[in-house]
Amino acid sequence: MFKKISLTILLLCIVNACTTQQKAWTENDWYAYTKTSPEKQEPAKVYEFSDGIIRMHGENVGYLMSKKSYSNFELTLDYRWNLDEQYKIKGKKNSGVMYNIPTDSRDKIWPKGIQFQIKENTTGDFVFLDQVTAKVNGKLVEPGASITSPKFLENEKPYGEWNVIVIRSLNGKITQYLNGKLVNEATEATSVEGRISLNYEGSAIDFRNIKIKQISK
Repeated sequence: MFKKISLTILLLCIVNACTTQQKAWTENDWYAYTKTSPEKQEPAKVYEFSDGIIRMHGENVGYLMSKKSYSNFELTLDYRWNLDEQYKIKGKKNSGVMYNIPTDSRDKIWPKGIQFQIKENTTGDFVFLDQVTAKVNGKLVEPGASITSPKFLENEKPYGEWNVIVIRSLNGKITQYLNGKLVNEATEATSVEGRISLNYEGSAIDFRNIKIKQISK
């Protein structure tokens, strides 16, 4: 009996380790898409990969799209605004991380899915794109081309500092965290799985430490 219990505990530990293991992403996990080209492109030909950091800047507005699709996941990454003088632009800094982008959704600016908005004064907002919807505070968000549901907490660090984003998507419940604090949540999302993208919307931005793991609760 003792041996059976010990074996069961060991198997549970192995399963738990497998389900909680985070995978660090590399350049090979993405393809690039830009507004100026209808074709998928090699990531390093569009954006800069160096020292474990993805640096998105220049004229090529677009995104890096994951090659794989994910469901019931926790995505963690760091971002910061790139303050190099050569990349400065006028207007509000703007970017985002999209997720639950259906695999049958075509590449365009911007595709169907849910976005963690990264933008001056509004970082943490949901943006529901191309008829995707969900319930926020118990109320259904009306479907549309691009519908914003505001964050309920401000927690972005000063420009130039690294911020930590955590996105959890589990069976239609989605939560967004910024620097350790919950900033937005919703239930009954109509898009529950799909690909993930890092958006470049003309504001120079850096990403690093991109990891994902499956979750069950």
